[in-house]
Amino acid sequence: MGVEEGAGVDKKITIGVCVMEKKVFSAPMGQIMDRIHAFGEFEIIHFGDKVILEDPVESWPICDCLIAFYSSGYPLEKVQAYSSLRKPFLVNELDPQYLLHDRRKVYEVTILHCMKVGLCISNHHVIFFFHVSHSFIFFTLPSFMNKKSYILSPKLVKFSIDGHL
Repeated sequence: MGVEEGAGVDKKITIGVCVMEKKVFSAPMGQIMDRIHAFGEFEIIHFGDKVILEDPVESWPICDCLIAFYSSGYPLEKVQAYSSLRKPFLVNELDPQYLLHDRRKVYEVTILHCMKVGLCISNHHVIFFFHVSHSFIFFTLPSFMNKKSYILSPKLVKFSIDGHL
């Protein structure tokens, strides 16, 4: 049996970019896409907001690899259903993106990772403040000396617990 003429020759790997348009057209994503294009071995398919938000996953473009970044309004469950259906290679994992919904979880995972790899965790306080309309995290950071031996004063930093705000 012979090999079909042209089979497998110059076939580009398709990369599906399943990202909301506000992120796809951002400067950092533009740099990533430019670098991927520079290889010349990839075909990039942008899914677009309409496809991501309105179309059933069965009709989404088929790709070899999938890039998927969570953002506000992003249907992560739908992307997971697509991944289960089509089984593309995931450039970035989907499940850990749920952490991005809650900064407390991000903080917790960061602390656990630092402890696991033996990094010192500076003394600081984390205060969770809950209000009817929003919840906030306040970090108080201690005075410390940076690499250039400047003493930095303690700071109170406020973040919304909700990763979208």
